[in-house]
Amino acid sequence: MSAEDPPVSKESSPDPDLEDTASSSEFARALETFERARPSSGAAPAVDISPGTKVEGKIVSISDDYLVVDFGGRSEGVAKTQAFRNEDGTLRVAVGDVLDMFVIESGDQIVLASSLRTDSHEANRQLREALASGVPVTGRVTGVNSGGLEVSFGRARGFCPLSQIESSFCDDPSIYVGRSLEFLVTSVEEGRGNAVLSRRKLLRRAEEARAQELLSSLKPNDELDGTVARLEPFGAFVDLGGVDGLVHVSEIRHERVAHPSDVLKPGEKVRVRVLRIEKDKKGRTRIALSIKACAPDPWSENVRHLVAGTRVNGTVARLTDFGAFITLAPGIDGLVHVSQVADRRIEHVREVLKPGQQVEVTILNVDMQRKRVALSMRDAPEPSTASLELPAGARSQKSAPAPTSQPQEPTTMALALRKAMEEAKRRESSSQK
Repeated sequence: MSAEDPPVSKESSPDPDLEDTASSSEFARALETFERARPSSGAAPAVDISPGTKVEGKIVSISDDYLVVDFGGRSEGVAKTQAFRNEDGTLRVAVGDVLDMFVIESGDQIVLASSLRTDSHEANRQLREALASGVPVTGRVTGVNSGGLEVSFGRARGFCPLSQIESSFCDDPSIYVGRSLEFLVTSVEEGRGNAVLSRRKLLRRAEEARAQELLSSLKPNDELDGTVARLEPFGAFVDLGGVDGLVHVSEIRHERVAHPSDVLKPGEKVRVRVLRIEKDKKGRTRIALSIKACAPDPWSENVRHLVAGTRVNGTVARLTDFGAFITLAPGIDGLVHVSQVADRRIEHVREVLKPGQQVEVTILNVDMQRKRVALSMRDAPEPSTASLELPAGARSQKSAPAPTSQPQEPTTMALALRKAMEEAKRRESSSQK
């Protein structure tokens, strides 16, 4: 230290460590204030948080009483946990779930809900607002009449027609009495304020949202569970969860199916594989499904039994002009050509065979690549035709007696021989006398 430097007392000398700590704390507080004050470069635009506004938010925490939801606003919103519990008390949501919600209050604390719960004193106004905005409302079902459900919204009343209770027909509306349900308001009676409601439209809205989500993730070769929705002669429509796909009749079983109703029934749970997803001429999405693709291939399981030259038993599946298809195992049919049905020439296989008949055949050839088996009955015992319904012509030809030979005129030699024998007989008789 030089002579010119003023002396510094220990009392007035600042502690460098303390000075650094104080500066850091002050800087941190300033930085926090600055970060709160300025919008981030990637921040979403300001969110309208007026009551009735629909927002999308992610659950960030769950307590016994409230969910904390981040919806991109100036602060998180809260929603009552009870509204997201099942009847047995279990939660149907989890941290990280993204929900569509509505702003109920927008004061110091943002209050959210999955629907608008009407205030008993402002029920009529809120029902009209719900009608205009398309926001769901929650009401309590108080009774059932011949037309549908009676719903209470405090001082206002609502009515949900029988056809609007569920997505399909509601068999027993009384099961909803005493329960709080969400509805869409379809009309409000002027003066009295009574509302006509629809739960079906709300359910359909949710189904459409799930359908769009499913379509966006679905791809060929995916396997999933579905429910048989309806049956047609050409196939079965399967509900995949808001989206229907078609299982063509040829894709139901490995074996031949005459009509889907022979093996399936509406409401049955099935496992399906997606074959194709395509648009039709009107731009609608078509999904081709297969049930048999999820089952083991019978060719791979029975290939060891398909050996050329062996004789096997089978069942006549169907008859054609060119031959008969014989079922050797479930899903495996072989063809007996009309020329291989019998040792004699026949016009049609129905002269010898009928569907359901048990026969013994010889395997001539197995084409594993094309999954075809050529069969023959010519080397096997011919099946009995005693019980077969043969064509009238064929039956008459078989039953007609063989024509008898006509008697022929005697020749001259035969007449002479006969005369000589008669003369010799007379002479013998005369000599004896």
